[in-house]
Amino acid sequence: MVTDSPLICLVDDTADYRFIVEKVLKHHLPHCQLCSFEDGQTFLDELLRMREKPNLIILDQHMPGRSGHQTLIALNQHPAYRLIPVVMMSMDATRSEIASFHQAGAAAFLSKSVDFNVLEKNLLLACQYASKPKPI
Repeated sequence: MVTDSPLICLVDDTADYRFIVEKVLKHHLPHCQLCSFEDGQTFLDELLRMREKPNLIILDQHMPGRSGHQTLIALNQHPAYRLIPVVMMSMDATRSEIASFHQAGAAAFLSKSVDFNVLEKNLLLACQYASKPKPI
């Protein structure tokens, strides 16, 4: 079923973080749909089967198997996915890592904070990319 609601895909290996993101989005952006994935490879496999492309992808950098950076590179190698905004998130990325995210096509990098208010603010900032028109 295709809807007019923005679709946000969250890829993060931490169940608690996925839960927090879900709660923040339900409270602040109830019109958005959220699909969560616990690793980059599962997300890429499922993306091929999705009926509609996401409006936004939020990728955690540090995940077992395929990292967020590796997932971002794979997305940008596929013409149908390279125009989807991707926001990278991490608690401990270095400046050179952040630069490599941007070079690989990330729209933005936001820090995953342990302070809930900062985390909430960063998530809402990231979700502003979801309001942009979907790529054709």
